[in-house]
Amino acid sequence: MDHLGEAVATLDQGGVLTPLADLVRQVYRRAADRHEPELGDDAMSFGTTVWRNLANLGAAQFAGLPGVDARIEDNSLEILCRGYIVRLYSLHGGTSSSVETIRWEGSEARLGGAVENSQGGQLALDDDEQFPEAFPGIVPRRRHVRIAHAGDIGTGEVVAYLGLPRDNRDGGSPWFQVQLWFGQPTQAVLPLASGSLAGVGVRLPGEVPIPELDVHVRPRCGEGVPLSALA
Repeated sequence: MDHLGEAVATLDQGGVLTPLADLVRQVYRRAADRHEPELGDDAMSFGTTVWRNLANLGAAQFAGLPGVDARIEDNSLEILCRGYIVRLYSLHGGTSSSVETIRWEGSEARLGGAVENSQGGQLALDDDEQFPEAFPGIVPRRRHVRIAHAGDIGTGEVVAYLGLPRDNRDGGSPWFQVQLWFGQPTQAVLPLASGSLAGVGVRLPGEVPIPELDVHVRPRCGEGVPLSALA
């Protein structure tokens, strides 16, 4: 089993993934129901509502679940379960957004997981004193798991991806591995298991194919062709 498969299996066994998926769907649906453009709501207010609701409701929902600890870190929900650290981030652009466009440089906490995942060797057990119940003594390889999500303002339909973040400040994909978790993207932007779109014929949102044009050499003036024919 690969690293992402191990993470998904462990988090599912720990009782994290199913209630978290339900929470994400509920938050988006309720935010869409409350969205009122005539009262001044826009994409920013919608995104803020989703962000704060996920953080506050998620921390409360997972409180007391055996083997799981939830907290609000860097103003975002963070869930610790059996050595894994799960955080949620929104994708800009709605359900047509490509998961490959996400960036980790927004904050130290946001970038830190990608950097740690990209380091070689055994990871340090740095949270054992504060969260002993969430770290049983074995630190998984690439323990940082990220959920990237986006939703439709009008319908509340949501699409979410689950993957292992990668430090890509020098280029390449922001993911070691990433997969569609639930929902249906509105365009063909599904990621590959490797997290790389390089060399693959996948069109990103807003990207228009460049047509192939026939090129003809126009004769120069003075070669017996009337100027009107060159206009």
